[in-house]
Amino acid sequence: MTTGHHTDQTPPQDGIGHPGMWQVRDFVEEAETEGAPVNPVKMVLRVFRGLWLITIALGAVAGCLLAVAAFNAVKPKFESQGLVRVVAKEPKILYADNDDSRLRLYDAFVSAEATYIQSRPVLERGFDYLVDDMEQQTGSRPDLSFKDYAQSLAVKKQKGLIAITAASTDPAMAQRAVNALLKSYTDLHTQQSGTRQTMRARELEVRVQELSAKLFALNEELLQVGEEYDATSLSKAHLTKVTQLEELDLRIAELTNSLMEMEASNGALDADTGDMEIKRATLLDRAMADMVFERAKRAAELEKLLLRYQPGHDKVATLAASLQVIDDAIESRRRLIATLGKTGAITGTDGAAKSQSMAELEALKRKLSTRRRDLSGDARDLNSKLIQLKRINEEKSQVSGMLAETRRILDQVRLESRNSLPGTIEILSRGSLPDRPASDKRMQFALLGLMAGGGLVVAAVFLWRQVTGRIRFSDDIEGLLPPRTHTFVLPRQAGDDDFARYLGDLQLSDHWRGHGPTVISFVRFSDDCALPLLPVAELAARQGLKTLVVCGAEDGAGSAPGFIESIRGDATVAPMRAGGVDYMPFGTAGTGAGYTVDTARRWLDAWGPRYDLVLIYAGMAERHISARILTKLSHLTVTAVTPGDETRAVQRTISQALAVAPLFVGAVKGDPGLRQADPATHPQEGDIHDQAA
Repeated sequence: MTTGHHTDQTPPQDGIGHPGMWQVRDFVEEAETEGAPVNPVKMVLRVFRGLWLITIALGAVAGCLLAVAAFNAVKPKFESQGLVRVVAKEPKILYADNDDSRLRLYDAFVSAEATYIQSRPVLERGFDYLVDDMEQQTGSRPDLSFKDYAQSLAVKKQKGLIAITAASTDPAMAQRAVNALLKSYTDLHTQQSGTRQTMRARELEVRVQELSAKLFALNEELLQVGEEYDATSLSKAHLTKVTQLEELDLRIAELTNSLMEMEASNGALDADTGDMEIKRATLLDRAMADMVFERAKRAAELEKLLLRYQPGHDKVATLAASLQVIDDAIESRRRLIATLGKTGAITGTDGAAKSQSMAELEALKRKLSTRRRDLSGDARDLNSKLIQLKRINEEKSQVSGMLAETRRILDQVRLESRNSLPGTIEILSRGSLPDRPASDKRMQFALLGLMAGGGLVVAAVFLWRQVTGRIRFSDDIEGLLPPRTHTFVLPRQAGDDDFARYLGDLQLSDHWRGHGPTVISFVRFSDDCALPLLPVAELAARQGLKTLVVCGAEDGAGSAPGFIESIRGDATVAPMRAGGVDYMPFGTAGTGAGYTVDTARRWLDAWGPRYDLVLIYAGMAERHISARILTKLSHLTVTAVTPGDETRAVQRTISQALAVAPLFVGAVKGDPGLRQADPATHPQEGDIHDQAA
């Protein structure tokens, strides 16, 4: 027997009907599983499953506490209102209309008065009146700030009326606040009525002064930039400078060309004559003629070779190299003849005697360049002044136009000032003592507190369930399992029927060997998990399966020799027989780290063929070494999960197992796995398990 590998497994036996249709059924189930959308409602219900009563009770308590606190913290608001009416002398006193030239001022004046009531001077005086009034009433300064007083007031314009409203939790305070503001407003209005002028006329006068000052500043700037010259004179001077620059550029270019020619001919005046003599000497040179003839002959041979051979052939490369040597010799001879011609050796003339003074030309060029830089700077300054003068003239034109228009409007406003007086104000209603609150939001805030308390408890429970990472129900491990992996659920008080169904599921799994022994290892994640090894083994023995139960984890060490001595070869151990099942304890060594994987494989190969079913307790996952070795060598690994186990530990163990069969032990009432396994709801499935048992 070779354990830990599954190449000799029998076909799946987890279906009923023709075996050829099992693959079709598996394909359809897998497609339905992959395409099923995630239902968030079901996910939330799973999180709170089993905790509804506790959550509702805690939420109700927290909500009631917050509701009572909110009801007592929020105070009802009382409002007191006063009315001010603006009486105008003329109905049309601001903004010109189509009927006449008078200004329609009334609506604007009402808005201005409403804004004035909310201004800081009026509010500060009203606050002082309120503080004085309360000190007289109570004998002590009230605990009230100016900010609170200003925020408690509201001013609203209603046609020709101005409504002043004060809100406070104390009805008497609301009445005093309104009356204090009305008194402050009437006092200030009386003081300013004799000196009030038309607002628009004052603004226009200030605007005229600003534009006049700006126009004067532009004139000063114009004199400072242009000095004694105007824009026309500066433009003519700039044009003259530009013309002089163009003439200097032409002269400098001519001098540059002359210097370049003299440098090329080494300062000789008869450069043309020297060039002719050099060309004549080149044509009459015998060596040059021989080399040219030889080059022509070799070039012809090279063309013939290129027609026969590839460019990289040895003959072609050799001839091309010799042709390059001749070209270099011709060029060297030509340079030698040119050098002799420039020195006068061929023409018989003295170049130094006939050369011009290049130093004088260089000095003249430097002088002209200096003159050009000076002219360029002058032209740049003139152009800058022209640009500034143009900008200043444009601004003067705009400012002059605005000044003329503003003066015209100011004259019109002054002419009609006799109709611009707004009139007087009248206090129609002063603040009264409110008898009922204007707004009472205590019930709303209490309801919000109730909802907030419940929501906080729900959120806390949800976060607690997510952070703790504990498994409570059998379907909590569904997301950790490979596709098409079934979890068997055993209740806390499991009976023979439950063990029979579980053994039937194991026999119908893909990893049950129809021939030869089947090795199944069991691991658990907590000490509270009770593994059903002996009941399953006894049931298998009653069904005719020769069964061996092995304790392979060191937490089962005892006084009698057992598995650890047998696997090490320290002693010959015979299993104990009880209830028709052979049982081998762990032994006395007290540790399971004293054997290798090969040793465990040989032990299973030796003991496995003697039995039909070998059940091995591999210990605690991630604690015992046997849980890592024996599970890899088994045909099937049963991961026994109980409520309260850590999700991450279960996930790591399942992901590392080669063939896993999850078992949920100790399921509480209401677990979905128990409902699915109920024979009343799944009679066909129960019949199948009974037949397998």
